Amino acid sequence: MESKPIERLHADKRAKWTLALLVLVAALFISFLICICLGTVYIPPGRVFDILIGNTDGIPDYEVNIIQQVRLPRILMAGVVGACLSIAGVALQGIFKNPMASPSVIGISQGAAFGASLTIVLGFTLAEGDFAIPMAAFIFAMITLFLVYMLGKVEGALPTTTLLLAGIAVGAFFSAMVSLLQILAAQGSTGTMERVVFWLMGSLSFANWTQFWIVLAFLIPGFILLFAFSRDLNAMIVGETHASSLGVDPKTTTKIMLFGSALVTGAAVAFTGVIAFVGLIVPHIMRMIIGPDNRILFPASVLAGAIFLIVTDTVARTIMAPQELPVGIITALMGAPFFLYLLRRKREATEW
Repeated sequence: MESKPIERLHADKRAKWTLALLVLVAALFISFLICICLGTVYIPPGRVFDILIGNTDGIPDYEVNIIQQVRLPRILMAGVVGACLSIAGVALQGIFKNPMASPSVIGISQGAAFGASLTIVLGFTLAEGDFAIPMAAFIFAMITLFLVYMLGKVEGALPTTTLLLAGIAVGAFFSAMVSLLQILAAQGSTGTMERVVFWLMGSLSFANWTQFWIVLAFLIPGFILLFAFSRDLNAMIVGETHASSLGVDPKTTTKIMLFGSALVTGAAVAFTGVIAFVGLIVPHIMRMIIGPDNRILFPASVLAGAIFLIVTDTVARTIMAPQELPVGIITALMGAPFFLYLLRRKREATEW
């Protein structure tokens, strides 16, 4: 008799989760269709749909090229980058038990920024051609993770407080090095300085099909890895002692969450630059709407993160058309007030 209410609760929860995911899928589809029509050249939805299915008879070639070679890869790139940053935020907020945690908390974004700036200013390369900057950014993101892990480790354990302090310290160091490189760039050519500043503000202006497939190739295994340990992360939020009593190894789970976060963040930041606050805003909003269970937060944040960055990038490229703004400016304008709201709310009540 007592099992029926529990079974009903589980059924209600599954129904709520299913509805939430269906709504997010529908919202993603709608935002995709609206945003792909918008730009310096407005293309009606009917013609966009014909182009997408390959029916280009009677449609001007320039419209076909705009959709197939410019807007479609850019919008898809915005989707996968937003998804990467969002699930990294979910993982890090779970590890640190803090809704204000984001990929920049453990210095990953700053490390990637340093690697990119090093390539732009000093010509340091680990790859050829268009992949020189992304490769340097990704490698330094992983180097940052290694440094934070080594500095945060205490007698074989990974206390979250020590890990957080290590991340802040390493991030501050790389931020200072980026500032130094900016000074060096300012003394050189004007174009170099502009490239550094533009990259640091985050932009999807140069997105293409190759970049999209590469980031997607990191997003899929990164999501699978993080989602596979979502139940363990749930147990860790209550406390490491409770997690251990349930058979969860907090140390292993922390390592996996850190690695998965660095993997997807490094891949995203490598091609687009530092896009702030996505990993802060999206997971927190999803947590308020559907609850704190990471089993639903990870898939919901993938969809919501994609929607968020697709919409904000469309705003960035249309609000001052034909001139484009870096999407990082739009996310920062939205994220800074949201961060202040979280600070105030955290003072008034305990979040976890």
